[in-house]
Amino acid sequence: SEISGADPEMTPFEISLKDKRYQEDFGPLLEGCTCYCCQRHTRAYVHHLLVTNELLAGVLLMMHNFQHYFSFFAAIRDALRDNKLKQLKELICRQALQGPASAKPGQ
Repeated sequence: SEISGADPEMTPFEISLKDKRYQEDFGPLLEGCTCYCCQRHTRAYVHHLLVTNELLAGVLLMMHNFQHYFSFFAAIRDALRDNKLKQLKELICRQALQGPASAKPGQ
């Protein structure tokens, strides 16, 4: 299989959902993510949970982050199996240099 940055689970970025700009952002935490949080809740809802110090915020974010890490490690296993670890490393380095630009509200 081809190493690609198109998989939303492989998109490395960090956003602060406490930021007021997410107050009315009704998109998922990460577009295309298959985790429970992204499929059922919005950035605005998680923003609300965070600013009101609701414990559910941490649970939902943990579920999202676990899904992200599971996909990341699956990609590493696949790259090792397919002898494409160098290509995966290059992709990850390129994405890390791009930073959080892909985390615009509404995406």
